[in-house]
Amino acid sequence: MTDEHNPHPDLRSRFDAELDGIRRGAVALGSLVLENAERLIEALLESRLDLAQQAIDADDVVDRAYIDVERRVFRIIALQQPVASDLRLLISIIRIAHEIERSGDLVVNCAKGILRQQGFTLSHPLQGLIARLCRATVDLFGRSIECLAEMDHEGAGRLDEEDDEVDDLVGEFYALLATEAQKMHVDTAIELSRVGRYMERIADHAVNVGEHITFVVTGIFPRHAEIDED
Repeated sequence: MTDEHNPHPDLRSRFDAELDGIRRGAVALGSLVLENAERLIEALLESRLDLAQQAIDADDVVDRAYIDVERRVFRIIALQQPVASDLRLLISIIRIAHEIERSGDLVVNCAKGILRQQGFTLSHPLQGLIARLCRATVDLFGRSIECLAEMDHEGAGRLDEEDDEVDDLVGEFYALLATEAQKMHVDTAIELSRVGRYMERIADHAVNVGEHITFVVTGIFPRHAEIDED
């Protein structure tokens, strides 16, 4: 029997399943990038050139997964013409997937820097600080993917505050690098400075993912709300 207000519940059920599959595809994309970021940390701290190359090679899988999510979103928009909250979810997934894919590119950029330098020989203080910075960044990115998996807008809303730790570590890293740069080749100092920038940007992408999750769940985009309040 069909409901007069919803004459085709089976169609709606299939549509909901498609939406959930697209969201899970974005989560899978994030998991691929997270796995590659973990690989990068080990490559960076242990001068593992083999792992750096693996991180670069793995980006092909990330790119294919990203294209798959995009295609699925475009297809359902074209064929189903969704509106309201469904359209909000689909548009946000496109943006989330882009944030994730860009994070993956930053992982690759960092891995390429490791290969260019044939690994880094770091002082104990610098290595320790890089380890803390990378760990904080990757953990933050991982939490953004967890929030996406659960559509946890409250957790997503806390990512911006958690990003402050990464920003502080980036500042400490640049300050320490400035004092040690005179002891290393200029190319090495430049590559290390890029590591700080890459980690900072990955954390920013994680915060952006959180904002899109908040928008999906609440219909309010945090940055837009701040502008409206001003």
